[in-house]
Amino acid sequence: MADDDNEVGLPQKGLNMIIKETVPDLRIANETRDLINQCCVEFIRHLSREAQRISSEDQRKTIYHEHVQKALSNLGFPKDYIDAADRVLDECKVNAEKRLRRKNSRLDKCGIPEDKLYEMQQKLIEEVSLFFKVKNFFG
Repeated sequence: MADDDNEVGLPQKGLNMIIKETVPDLRIANETRDLINQCCVEFIRHLSREAQRISSEDQRKTIYHEHVQKALSNLGFPKDYIDAADRVLDECKVNAEKRLRRKNSRLDKCGIPEDKLYEMQQKLIEEVSLFFKVKNFFG
């Protein structure tokens, strides 16, 4: 896999973390890591094609979680794969919500109500506008 820079694959660091987490006491040869990476890519391609076929049947242009669930089932994967996908989705939703809350908390931490901030912003815009009008008047 290392020969072709255009080849698709998982990031090496992420793959190494997954391998170390799964089999912490074993060393894995580089060729084996490449093979595992290729298998991951092929799994994703296979699953994506099936999920895309299912979404097309639903006349959707976007693949949704339900399509992935059905694709896993159609491809013969046991229920624990579907359950794992559900857990990952839930985890992603929680992380996205945390990021959003963290972003919104900056506004809360400033201690100024949102309507007051809006008024302040409008006043600044008016001042800048006036500045440019004066500047243009005097050339």
